Amino acid sequence: MRGHKKKIKILGSLALIILLAMLLFNSGTGSFWRFEFNESNQSESRLTYDPERVGEGGIELGESFGIALLDAPIGTKEHGMKKSQFLNHGENLSGYFSVNNQMHEAYDYLIFCLLDYEQVPFTFDNESGQILYKIHLEPYEAGFYPFELNGIEEGGHDFEIVVIFRPYENSLNETFRRSTRGGHLGSQRQNLFVGNYSDLPAVNYTNMSVMSCCSCGSEYMHAEGMLITKEPCSKQLWLTEDVEPGGLLNYTINAGTYEYPVTFAMMVLLDYKPIPLNVNGTDLVIFGKFEPEEFVAIPASLIVPEEKGVHELLVLWFPVPYKRLETSPGVIVRFEQWFWTDTSTRVGLNVT
Repeated sequence: MRGHKKKIKILGSLALIILLAMLLFNSGTGSFWRFEFNESNQSESRLTYDPERVGEGGIELGESFGIALLDAPIGTKEHGMKKSQFLNHGENLSGYFSVNNQMHEAYDYLIFCLLDYEQVPFTFDNESGQILYKIHLEPYEAGFYPFELNGIEEGGHDFEIVVIFRPYENSLNETFRRSTRGGHLGSQRQNLFVGNYSDLPAVNYTNMSVMSCCSCGSEYMHAEGMLITKEPCSKQLWLTEDVEPGGLLNYTINAGTYEYPVTFAMMVLLDYKPIPLNVNGTDLVIFGKFEPEEFVAIPASLIVPEEKGVHELLVLWFPVPYKRLETSPGVIVRFEQWFWTDTSTRVGLNVT
């Protein structure tokens, strides 16, 4: 049987609030990269699309999309999956991934999962063997999709489901491209403990200063994270590029933190599949850390795809990799640094 879906027309702001509370087991605000934490029940919800920042394609105030990991196709806080999952040897991870399209228009979403920051095949909506899954939701429709991940080795792991909003809209429109920074991605992470294990892997962090070409200075950004640009330490968003098939393309990832020390994992995606940071490299993920007011420019490069058309280039930023997310079942750790996975602008590479 295919995944469960609910389609509910919203007849006012009160109904919208009620629906979000039902589906995401905690109400949200619809703001860009904002979630509300309810201390009374220690649960989370997240809304990741900001119409005020986008203002493109007919999006109006109050529209958003929401996501949740559930143990049943029921959108209440009682069915929200805990951040720590304990599995027996040979046991599969399973549950339901809910996506809620709070929009006046129908949209596509792309779903993939990461185990220890590696894209892996999994079963989604009763289809198996794939890495990338596309779903389509009508206006004000919520989907509840069963998922299962098998073959998990004993030990501690980070698991994350990622959703990309409007993944295959290959418009080179500047407004659309600007809107893809941050607000077109949502994710949910869990710690998995398989067998008689209660610890997560220790991380060997890369010295980012060694990888960088130069320092951008402490005033480069008043936030943490990364910015993908053409030139080192530039603040000009890189949105599109006309490129030749098979050519070498150089660019820069400017990254760091302003107020707090941070740890992170970073991954480059081309058409939503990981590629090395540089053409001469092999690693598909980099684990790094920054001290306060440290910003550097990291050279990056890729070989342009041979296929003509628009290809999508983006960088994912995963804060606090391999950190316990709960102090005890249902009690979530508070981190100084920003917790949610972030994304760069989606750069449209126009191969001609």
